[in-house]
Amino acid sequence: MSVSITKLYTIYNVCAALLLAGCASGAVVFAPTPPPPDSSPQRYTHPSAAFSVSVPSDWALTERYTTTLASAAFSPPGAAFPAAAFAVVNLGDPVDEAGFAALLERYQTEIRPDVAEYTEQNRTAMGDGSWRFTGRRIIAGESGQTVNTFIQRSGALIGIAEIVLPESGELQTLLSVVNSFTLNGAGALQPSDLTQLAFARPTPYMILHVATWTTPAGAFFITGEVANYSDKDAVDLPVEAGLIAADGRQIAGAVDRVMGLHLPPGGFAPFSLRFGARPAEAVSFQLRVGGAGWQPTDEDAFISGEALDWTDSSRFDTFGRLVIDGVVTNAGAETARNVRAVATIFDAGGLVIGAGWDDLDAAALAPGESAPFEILIPETGGDPINYIVTVAARRF
Repeated sequence: MSVSITKLYTIYNVCAALLLAGCASGAVVFAPTPPPPDSSPQRYTHPSAAFSVSVPSDWALTERYTTTLASAAFSPPGAAFPAAAFAVVNLGDPVDEAGFAALLERYQTEIRPDVAEYTEQNRTAMGDGSWRFTGRRIIAGESGQTVNTFIQRSGALIGIAEIVLPESGELQTLLSVVNSFTLNGAGALQPSDLTQLAFARPTPYMILHVATWTTPAGAFFITGEVANYSDKDAVDLPVEAGLIAADGRQIAGAVDRVMGLHLPPGGFAPFSLRFGARPAEAVSFQLRVGGAGWQPTDEDAFISGEALDWTDSSRFDTFGRLVIDGVVTNAGAETARNVRAVATIFDAGGLVIGAGWDDLDAAALAPGESAPFEILIPETGGDPINYIVTVAARRF
């Protein structure tokens, strides 16, 4: 898979509005006012040649092409998330009316990338044979986005166009963008099935299964996990939370990094952000993953997967704390160093209500060697029903 991002990893924000940034201090410098950037529409054609769309020239592009999925997302200057996203698959054979109706229902209820966070509100047949779906997507915070999804077909091609309706600003630009979306033909797209559209996430990192809870002592927690939909390792990936007042001000903040040595492509890792208390004036919160200055890595420095084997079990100690312990065995052919075990705790609804990690006492495990781990979870945000343990190590 090739991934090209015009604004490469400058910021990944999955909240409904930008977190407020402070102003830098320094000497006042007077300079000529630069001309405004050109925002006139330009015609974009995906490298697969499967679709084209006209977008303002100053919008940032995130482009993906996996030979079976063509997708692109566009973000206006300064935006926290893409405002328009497009995806196309080639089913190999033309779709008739009955097949298209079944496809629409399947996409909306099973396949769309945000299916766990999305609620459909209505659907409308359009005059050109496509369908428009309006829904609400809950994102990483106590707010959401209103989303219009357009699904159309052309022969064996199925095209998805999605715009996030702005709370303020120029809606007409977005409508012009989505109305310019055209399916050109299969091009270089290989035949596949509808499930490929599940991978058409507009951002490489997504915050999932977020829970908020308060301890008996009054500490306020925001816990969840981050999914890595990119093709690169994420190391020390930061997650930032802001507590927001009714007037939109951020009145408290916390930042930490996802747990684990790394977050591999296709992997998940938990986070846990703690506030001493939730201020009474805080009416919502926002989460941001990544940020300016953070970069992914191409280093092949980690060992995970089948090279590491482990057993695990759970219990409560005499203080009522959840303990997850077990034994890690190096089942690979190379020495595993700095081995770390991470546990993610879920409630009955699948939300993350706690997480923790433990570095093995052994500095290194030679092939065939084993060592124990013990992860202590002092408090959880509800009744723990399930948990997942992941283990990773460094090669050097």
